[in-house]
Amino acid sequence: MKRLTLFSLILTLFVIASCESSTASDESRSGDALMQILLTDAPADYIEEAWVWISRVYLIPGEEDPDEGPPFVDLFNDADNPLMYDLLTLRDGVTADMTGEVEVPAGTYNQLRMIVADAEITLADGYEFADGTTTRQLVIPSGAQSGIKVNLNESITTEAGTINVILVDFDVDQNFVIQGNPNTPAGIQGILFTPMLRELSRTVDGS
Repeated sequence: MKRLTLFSLILTLFVIASCESSTASDESRSGDALMQILLTDAPADYIEEAWVWISRVYLIPGEEDPDEGPPFVDLFNDADNPLMYDLLTLRDGVTADMTGEVEVPAGTYNQLRMIVADAEITLADGYEFADGTTTRQLVIPSGAQSGIKVNLNESITTEAGTINVILVDFDVDQNFVIQGNPNTPAGIQGILFTPMLRELSRTVDGS
């Protein structure tokens, strides 16, 4: 398994609603929309590589609770072949297309979630864990089984003829907490994964 170090995770959500008219493309069904997820990152202290394996990205319409089952709308779902990124290669405006354009029903979605199946970090040159190693696989919280919730500013509404772009921040400084102090004899004991995602901005444009 490749190494991974998780830093600022930013994912950009595109919701492209199809037009309900006689001129609409045959490839789009009336009332449906298209959605696309992009991923980006920013540099981090102490981290050389930040790999993440994302097995699922999905939407929850209305007030549904993910612990109670469907209806869910999957944008990506493949536990056997998860999306894999070294987040530190996604910097300075570089993004990764996570899902491509996915057709989803038009409507209102109150939750966006993603499941991080695995995460692994490698410390930067000059740093190591107390046991002398530089790479460590992180413990994924049990709550990640139902997906890490993105704190949205408001519900996502897909309407015909509009494009919704949502920028989501996965800040490594907040989500990956170093245990210990590299400037003391005890050194770095480990890294705690405490996932928290939030929406940074949103734009809505007409087609």
